[in-house]
Amino acid sequence: MKKILLVMIFGFLTVTGCSFVDRDSENEIQTSNAWVYSFVKWENENYVVTEEEVKEEKIGAKIGEVTSYSDQESSDTSGNFSNKYEEGTKYYEITDINQEEAIAVKI
Repeated sequence: MKKILLVMIFGFLTVTGCSFVDRDSENEIQTSNAWVYSFVKWENENYVVTEEEVKEEKIGAKIGEVTSYSDQESSDTSGNFSNKYEEGTKYYEITDINQEEAIAVKI
């Protein structure tokens, strides 16, 4: 069973973060120290990456994927951006959570 990480949305100024690095994941790229926390961006919303796994039965439809990656803080973060996951990493809805609050990332 593939791991699914739950990502929560927080404002950039309200979060201090730690990065989680799963060295067994082929989709994950170690985040540079330039970023305060690991995140993904979807539909102009930023979601901070957490270590919470989502049960497979709670995963809904695919809603997008990472289209741009960078570990440089000054990078353009438009589109479906991530500072943690490589291009092509999939985003999914979580069936019992509003997408404004959280989405899942398949790793």
